[in-house]
Amino acid sequence: MNLYINTTNGESIFIAVTENHKILLQKIIKAKYKQSERVLTEIDKLLTKVKDIYNLFSKKQNLISNIVIVNGPGPFTATRIGVTVGNTLAYAWQVPVVGIKNSEFKDNYELINKAEKKLLKVKKNNIVEPFYNQAPSITVSKK
Repeated sequence: MNLYINTTNGESIFIAVTENHKILLQKIIKAKYKQSERVLTEIDKLLTKVKDIYNLFSKKQNLISNIVIVNGPGPFTATRIGVTVGNTLAYAWQVPVVGIKNSEFKDNYELINKAEKKLLKVKKNNIVEPFYNQAPSITVSKK
């Protein structure tokens, strides 16, 4: 199964679990300025629901075999949160991770189709880097 994470909207989080190009479960969570507070909790809820619905009670620790992260462009903090969570889960679960830019897809179904093709080429132990499309706007101290 593949886990999809998209926090680049800034207003919401999209997460989904797929298998064989089919969406098993997906969720869009309103989370303006709260991506960091909600993303891991919502991923846990989604994975628990997948286990319950599909009666997956195997002893295998992790159901996820790949992670797909939308790595930008998007708001700086929101993008950074999604990329960090995706890379961290991939490292912890020892699964491959792949990044896809917003410009490569129009909707969530196209995201999944394009990412599935990228997953065929991905290797373990890689890292997805965020893509911001512009330099960060950092405020200089007035002192």
